Amino acid sequence: MTTSINNSRRSGLRADTSFRLSQVSRLHRKRATELLAELGLHLGQEMILEALWNFGDLSQTELAEQSGVRKSTMTVALKPLEHCGLIERSCDPNDRRVMRVAATSKSQKLRQELYDTWDRLNRETTQNLNDEERRTFDRLLKKVRLGLTPKR
Repeated sequence: MTTSINNSRRSGLRADTSFRLSQVSRLHRKRATELLAELGLHLGQEMILEALWNFGDLSQTELAEQSGVRKSTMTVALKPLEHCGLIERSCDPNDRRVMRVAATSKSQKLRQELYDTWDRLNRETTQNLNDEERRTFDRLLKKVRLGLTPKR
């Protein structure tokens, strides 16, 4: 039995697409963390700000959905953004149980710098690809994401 396992997996996990994707994801996350730290942000906060910039004032639940952050972690994720003046929270005037979140003018001043940083990350990530490969890579990543997205 051990022999058949060894024969079918001679190259181990390292030869699998999932292993390479895991390596790339880890390196990408590390680099994103470094670049965002230069702006005073933590990984994930850029997605929260992006959602607010694009959709405006949102409830915390709406913001969690738009930014890809779980509702249970949204309150914790918002505290540092509020503390440094990038967002403001207030009670919804129609339902005092609902917290609304808005981007501040201070965060708007950070917007272009964040976009420039994200462009830099994209360039670094795909620097070994030509234009056609970049387009193909992006298209394939969308398909992979779709395959991993839970069915509702």
